[in-house]
Amino acid sequence: MFDHIMIPVDLHMPPEVHKATTVAAEVAKWQNARITAVSVTGTQPGDVTQSDSAIAKDLAAFADQLAEQSGSQVETRNIHSVDVAAEVDGDLTRAAEEIGADLIVVGTHAPRITDYIFSSHAGYLAKHAKVSVFVVR
Repeated sequence: MFDHIMIPVDLHMPPEVHKATTVAAEVAKWQNARITAVSVTGTQPGDVTQSDSAIAKDLAAFADQLAEQSGSQVETRNIHSVDVAAEVDGDLTRAAEEIGADLIVVGTHAPRITDYIFSSHAGYLAKHAKVSVFVVR
């Protein structure tokens, strides 16, 4: 049913990412699917700027942990963005198409007041991605 799972990864690892990672690992085991962890990074006000090598190291560590947890092949992809907040939704939607994912497993938070005005990242993916989206809360 699913051969390639994409999981968007925030390198700050909020709790929603941990829960979605567990779900992605279980689905990958069940479906014998490979996984691609996709991160969108850039300079944000107040954030410590990370070098490309530091980002690659963090993603590789995440991929190793996910591979052990899922027993699946795990690849990584980092997308550099000039304005993460404005571009992340489009970047993730395009990445799913480019890598050939047939399922996106994404973590989200409980709805907040702003989510009724602006869609969350998971909500955007669920509305706009051309593949199945499993939203984990």
